[in-house]
Amino acid sequence: MPAHATVISPENKESVTKLKEILSKHANFVVTTYSGLSVVDMGELRSAVREKDGRVKVVKNNLFRIALKESAVHASAADAISDKLKGPIAVTFAGADISAISKALVDFSKKNNKVEVITGFLEGKKLDKAEVQQIANLPSREQLLTIIGRGLNTPATKIAIGMKEVITSLARGIRAVGEKNG
Repeated sequence: MPAHATVISPENKESVTKLKEILSKHANFVVTTYSGLSVVDMGELRSAVREKDGRVKVVKNNLFRIALKESAVHASAADAISDKLKGPIAVTFAGADISAISKALVDFSKKNNKVEVITGFLEGKKLDKAEVQQIANLPSREQLLTIIGRGLNTPATKIAIGMKEVITSLARGIRAVGEKNG
């Protein structure tokens, strides 16, 4: 065994395996502080994140670092965020909509100063605190779909209104000719 290899207990191996399984399903994540958060507040945070298809997990820094290194997708993140993994941390794993997760975390941190965004990981790139906050300001997936839907619907609406006006004008013209020739 190499001198730099980390030896971990069987229970810690199980924790690393679970973290790797979560990472395989939720590739993007945000790391926050949580120290001093009451059980009730942690429940509120977890509920807010769950509504957005995310998951909050309190992790041990070293075990999370190992899970990242052993994940093909996250190996680069292990080195990039290693210096940020200090003290008690919680990792919020994001589903399809990281902007909604980021917004939930940023909004919660405004109400409760015990939760502070430290760093994040999105599509293979390390995010700093400011970038996570910028993502939180983006429209959610549902909002974007609504905007796109409106954009696609607008031309069709204009065409329908235009066609209705042409038909209405034609009908008025036919009625006027009919009344004149009456």
